[in-house]
Amino acid sequence: MTPSVGIDPALMTQLINGMKRASHTLPDVGRQVEQTLTTLGVPLWGPGHLSSIGRQMNDRIPSLQGRLDLILATPDRRSGTGGVLWADESGWLSKSPAEGMASATTLAAEIRTKITSHSLDAQTVAELERHKSDPFFAVAFLTMIPPRELTSLISRAYSADLPPSSRPLLYDTAIQDRFLTMLSTLLGTASHGVGRTRLAADYADRLIEDIDHPQNAFAVKRLLQDGDFDHAFLLALVRKLHDKDLAHPPDLTLPRDPWTLPGPRDVSPGDLSPLGTALIALAHHPAVAQDFFTDPARKPLAYLMRDHPWLGGADTDLGWAIQAATTEFRDHDLPPGGSRGYKSALIASWALRFWSAPKTQTNLPTTRPHLATILTQYISDVHRDAQSFMDKRPGVETDANTDKDLVGGEPYGAKFNARNLKQVMTWAFEDDDAFRKVIAAHGLYAARMLDELAGTIAAEVRAEVMVWRESHPGATRQQLDAARQDILEERMSRSGGAEFARAARGLSVTTWMITDAANISGIEQAKAEDARFSAFKEMTEAVVGLAPGPPGKFIGLLVDTAKGELFGKIKTSREEQARTDANDALGAAKHMFSDLTAATMMRHGLFGDASVPARTHPYHHKDFSPGANGHFMANGEIKPWDQMNADERESYDEWLHLNATGRVFGRPDEAIEAGFEKATDYHAGSGS
Repeated sequence: MTPSVGIDPALMTQLINGMKRASHTLPDVGRQVEQTLTTLGVPLWGPGHLSSIGRQMNDRIPSLQGRLDLILATPDRRSGTGGVLWADESGWLSKSPAEGMASATTLAAEIRTKITSHSLDAQTVAELERHKSDPFFAVAFLTMIPPRELTSLISRAYSADLPPSSRPLLYDTAIQDRFLTMLSTLLGTASHGVGRTRLAADYADRLIEDIDHPQNAFAVKRLLQDGDFDHAFLLALVRKLHDKDLAHPPDLTLPRDPWTLPGPRDVSPGDLSPLGTALIALAHHPAVAQDFFTDPARKPLAYLMRDHPWLGGADTDLGWAIQAATTEFRDHDLPPGGSRGYKSALIASWALRFWSAPKTQTNLPTTRPHLATILTQYISDVHRDAQSFMDKRPGVETDANTDKDLVGGEPYGAKFNARNLKQVMTWAFEDDDAFRKVIAAHGLYAARMLDELAGTIAAEVRAEVMVWRESHPGATRQQLDAARQDILEERMSRSGGAEFARAARGLSVTTWMITDAANISGIEQAKAEDARFSAFKEMTEAVVGLAPGPPGKFIGLLVDTAKGELFGKIKTSREEQARTDANDALGAAKHMFSDLTAATMMRHGLFGDASVPARTHPYHHKDFSPGANGHFMANGEIKPWDQMNADERESYDEWLHLNATGRVFGRPDEAIEAGFEKATDYHAGSGS
C-alpha cells in the first residue's frame, strides 16, 4: 500500500498560528499564576511548568510547518473529502531543509565533475531519480546549481563544448535524456514550494535571461518538457517568454551555425524561439494554456497561430496545446468568470476562426488532427451553426441549455459560423483520419438526437393509445391494434413526427457540409476505387450500428468509443454495392441518414407492432419475415447495411420504398432529401 499522509491545510495553519501565540503567552501566564498561588500558599506544580509547555510548542512548530509545506509542495497531491489533501510520502527522502541541502550539495558536486569530464553515468542519474519527489532536495539542488549554470550543464551534457562531429548521436543519449527528464521533474517539484521550501522569487527571470541563445533555449525547452509545474510559476514564465518572443521575433532566414546547435548531432533541436520552448509544457498543463491564451493584455492566440513561424514541426505542439486548452475541461455548472469550460469554448471559437484563414493553414500544416479533435468535441455546436447563415463573431454559448435539441444540459458551447466551418473542414479533411473523426462524431450525434426524438414520439403514441382504450372499454384486440396504427401514422405526420422530420433535415445539412468539405462529393473527384471514398462509404453503412448513448450524457465523451466502433469495421474492400446511386459520396451520405432514421424508428416501434403485424412493419410481408431469405432484422432491429447479405439488402431496399411504409417513413425521407438540397443551395462553393 502506498504510504499516504493527509492534512487539512486550513486547520493545520490555524493550529500552527494558535501554537505560535500560545508559546509566547504561556510563559507569562505561568509566571503570573505561580506568583498568585505562591502568595496563597498553594503550589500545585513545580516551577516553570507552563514555560516548558510553551517551549515544547515552539519547538514543534517548525516540524508541523515543514509537514504542511511538504504536502503543499508535492505535485501529485490529491484532494480528499472535507478539505483534506493527501500525498505520497515515500518520495520524501529528506526530512528537513538541512537534510535536503546536504544531499543536494553532494550530488551537485558529483554531477558537475562528471558532466565536465563527459562521464555522466547511469548510477549518478539513478541517484538523482531517487529524489524526484523530494521537495526539500529539489529546492536545495536548484539553489546549489543556479539557472545560468544549470543551462550550461545541460548543454555540456550533450557535449556542446566539443566540435559538432564529436557530439553524440541520438541512440547514444539515453543517459543524457534521463538526466534532463529528472531535472525537469525536480524543477516541477520545486516550483510548488511554499515557505522554506521555495525557489527564489526571481528564478524564472534568471532561467530565461539568455533565451535568445540556442543552447539556453534548448535547455529551457527540455527543463519545461516533463515536470509537473505549479500553475502560477509556469504561467508567469510563459508570459515572460511571450514578451521576449514578441520583442525579438524569430528570423528564419538566418542560417543555423552547427557550432551553436544543441542536442544530438543527428537530430534537429526543433523550434528554439522563446515561445517554442514552452509549447509542450502548455500541452501538459491545460489550465495554464487556457489562462495564457485568454490573457486580455497579450492576446497571444492570434500571434501564435497566424504570425509566429514554426520550425521543426513545432506547429504540432501548438495544435496539441490548443486541443488540450479546448477539450480537457468541459462544464456548465459555474459562472463564466470561474469556469474552465467557458474558457475552453472561448478558445475553441477563436481558434477555429483563426484556422479558417489560409495564412494560418499555411503556418500550421500539421495541426489538422488537433483541429479535427476539437470539432468532434464541439460537434453539437458544429451542427447548430451549420444551419445558421449569420456571420457570428467568436464567442461562447452561455444559455442554460446550449443544445436545446438534446435532453439534459450540455457544456458551454463555442460560437462558429457556417462559412468558417466549411473552410476549416475543407482544409482539415485533407487528412483522412481527421475526416473520419468528424464523420464518426456527427454520426453519433445524429444517432443520439434521432433516438431521443423517436422515444418522445413513442411515448406520445402510448399515451394517446391509453386515452383511446379508456374511452373504448369494449374494443376488441383487432380494433385496438387498428387504433394504435392510426394514431402512430397520424402522429408521424405532426407533433413529434414533425420534429423528427425537422431533425433529419437539419442533420442532413450538416452531413452535406462535412461530405462536401472532404472533396469527395462528386464522382469525378472520387471514383469508386478511391480508398478514401471506399472507406467513407463503409463508414456510412456502419453508422447505423452506433449506440446513441444515454440521454443527458455529454456527446463529446462518447466520440472516441464511436470512432473506434466505426474504424474497426472499415475494410476498404471493393465489394460491389447494391445501391445504384451510392457511387458518389452524397448518395452514400443520403443512404446513411435514411438507414439511421429507419433503424431508430424501428428501435422505438415507430413502424408499428411486429406481432400484429402492422401494415408499415416488414413482418406484414412474408418475404421480409423470419425464416425468409430477405429477413433483414435481428433482435427486433434493422441490421446495419454492412451486416446484410445481398438478399437482405435487396429486401430492405424494397420495403423502405413501399407505399405503405411511406405512411410513417415518408415525411422523414422527404426531409432528408430536402436537407441535402438546402445545403447544396446555401453551402455550395463556400470554403473551397
